[in-house]
Formats: sequence, C-alpha cells, structure tokens
Amino acid sequence: MKFSWLQFKTIVAGQGLIPRKRESTSRRAIMFAVGTLMLLVALPVCAQGGQTANGPPKPVGYVLPEANRPPDANDRMVMQQEHQKAEDFERVNAARLRQINDESNKLLILARDLKAKVDLAGTKPLPPELIKEAEVIELLAHDVQQKMKVTVGGG
Repeated sequence: MKFSWLQFKTIVAGQGLIPRKRESTSRRAIMFAVGTLMLLVALPVCAQGGQTANGPPKPVGYVLPEANRPPDANDRMVMQQEHQKAEDFERVNAARLRQINDESNKLLILARDLKAKVDLAGTKPLPPELIKEAEVIELLAHDVQQKMKVTVGGG
C-alpha cells in the first residue's frame, strides 16, 4: 500500500505524534530567528570588505603600473650589455671548442704514429726519439684536458 506524504502526516498527526499547527509556526519562527541572526552577523563582515588595519584595501588581481612600465634608457643599456656578454661568451666558447677539436685530432694522429713506430720496434729497447715524442703527446694531452675544464666568462 502506497502513502503520499500528506497521508503519512495525517496518520501520524491522528495518532498524536506530531502536533500540526504548532510545529509549522514554531519551525517558521526558529527559521526566521536563525536567518535574522545570520544576516546580522554577515552584514558587518561584508561591510569591512577586506580592508586592513594598515590602510585602504589593495586591489586584487590587478597588475601594478610599476610592473608594466617600458624600460628606460638605463634599462635598455643594461639589457644590451647583458646580450653582448652572452654573444661574446658564445663566440669565445665556440672558438675554444674548435681549438679543442683541432688539438684532439692532432693528438690522435700523433698517438697513431707513435703506436705504429712502437709496433715496428717490437721487443727492442725504444730509441730516445720515440720517448721524446711520447712526452710531447703527453704534454699535448694535458693541455687539451685543461682547456676542456676551463669555463670562459659566463658566471
């Protein structure tokens, strides 16, 4: 058997569980009192509107004019100098890289020649010219190694 809400209220009210008229008026009075109280509390909070004790409210979401100003002559000069430094840094590093590559190729050629000469000598003692050539290759290798470690300018 299905009941509608009105039928359910009537049955319950008929049994004396829910007084009908008092319930609705007292509920309305409580709701009105709660609403009025909330309104009285919310109005002063909204009236302050985010003001701080230090002064007027600061706009939220706006970009300050100082942040959006065009660069003046000094700023442009500083930017140009930084750009020039970056270009110089790139140019010097490119030259250093070319020099390292050239010296590495020379080192490779000298090492191959020395290895071929040592292989030809076999088990005989090495002549002083080959030892001198090995020392030159070692110095060149240390020089290339130091150039690879050096960082020019760039900070």
